[in-house]
Amino acid sequence: MRRTNLLRSLCESNLFRSRYWWLVTLILGWYSFLGHVQTPDSTAHSIVHPSNTSNSEEIGSSWPVRILCWVPISTNSKSRADLIQKTWGKQCDALLFMSSKSDPTIPSIGLPVEDSYNTLWGKTYEGLKYIYDHNLDDADWFFKADDDTYVVVDNLRQFLSSYDAALPHFLGARFAHNRLLKGYFGGGAGYAMTRETVRLFIERVYDKHFDICILGPNGEEDSYLAMCLEILDILFGDSRDPNGSERFLQLSLHNLYRPWDYQATLRAFFRSKPGLECCSNETISFHPVKDEQLLEYDYLVSYRQLNTY
Repeated sequence: MRRTNLLRSLCESNLFRSRYWWLVTLILGWYSFLGHVQTPDSTAHSIVHPSNTSNSEEIGSSWPVRILCWVPISTNSKSRADLIQKTWGKQCDALLFMSSKSDPTIPSIGLPVEDSYNTLWGKTYEGLKYIYDHNLDDADWFFKADDDTYVVVDNLRQFLSSYDAALPHFLGARFAHNRLLKGYFGGGAGYAMTRETVRLFIERVYDKHFDICILGPNGEEDSYLAMCLEILDILFGDSRDPNGSERFLQLSLHNLYRPWDYQATLRAFFRSKPGLECCSNETISFHPVKDEQLLEYDYLVSYRQLNTY
């Protein structure tokens, strides 16, 4: 039985304005209160482990979950894009790089957004618009990651396979926010959206000129996106494993060696466990992972997987 118990093995080796905000508060207030104290649902979203296989191609064929990975980058991020293509990116069914300027040597897609860290929100909604126009039928799930994120795609595929891809799901590293009753999913650790979620965002937010949330390219993409989606009928999921440990990690391996409180430091949406218990053995992503460290993570993950069978 195949299982990538990654975390322990690696360690051993202008904000929120909305005309409907009062209505959202009334509808979601009680739901938000319950969400903070609920335990993970290990029945509805249990992890199913495929039978022993010898390579990732066989794994993919046993798991009919198509994942398009997309990464917003700057015009100076060619080296990082190359590292992603050499490491975790090659495990995705499709991989897109979104920038303010197209570059056929990467290749990257040019979006009508200024090349600046402050315009991440603009890159995000323009990136989703591009996917809606050109790639919506190419995958079941659309996973956004940063250029300094490392993703264990086999674990991501395994996790997503337990959800109904026909529904508007939204999953990732979930954090609390004093203006967002459902919280938000941290952009660094990455978040996954189904085709239906992308469709609803474009048709009911983007095409309506953002009349229910934030218009303009500047701002925090993860919290702004969550504000738009929580007004719709989007299912904000609990991405913890059955033990209540986080799968999407807004931290690197180096952080795990330090004594700290995951929930207090990062304002996790759900109650978390202390120490290493905060984080799942079936980790899906780490962030930040700088430059050549992507190769180190990839080596460790590959070594661990080869010794799992």
